[in-house]
Amino acid sequence: MAPLPSSRRIIWAGIAAAIAACLMGGTFLAQEAPKTAGATEQPCDGDVWCGLFVARAEAPSGAPADPAHAALQEKLAKAFPSHRHFQLVGEKTGSVYKEYECWIVPTKQLFLKLDSLGPDASKDGVHLHLQLWQEEHVILKSDAILRREPVFISGPAWGDGRLIMVLKLANDPQA
Repeated sequence: MAPLPSSRRIIWAGIAAAIAACLMGGTFLAQEAPKTAGATEQPCDGDVWCGLFVARAEAPSGAPADPAHAALQEKLAKAFPSHRHFQLVGEKTGSVYKEYECWIVPTKQLFLKLDSLGPDASKDGVHLHLQLWQEEHVILKSDAILRREPVFISGPAWGDGRLIMVLKLANDPQA
């Protein structure tokens, strides 16, 4: 694969830095469904867990094991066979509501926005529209249906590894 032009490398480096900074210590902001007098509260479409992993070919010396995410790491190893070690950098959980935005990584330059399109047709998952923004420009749009299996978004190179963002339903018993 040909190397990315320098402008693309800078964008990916900025995305990686913003995601890492937010997930390591930032906040996960979700716009709550409004509560009006006399109206019933809008039901939550689902709780979405977002985790950021650094994937490496080999485990760094002295890297601790992460038994809490062992099942997820097995799935990551199958999806990314060139990587054998997956280190969780940060994680956040937020509720999504139909017709309300949920923002992850709200920084001055980069934004990841989740819009719930409601339950999927089989009613066992949530249909989401994902948008990655850089300042005033959308640089990635994608739809995903979160069901029993997590959604993996491969990110840019990060040090001696690669960033991988994982989205899944937080209340998934198989997680």
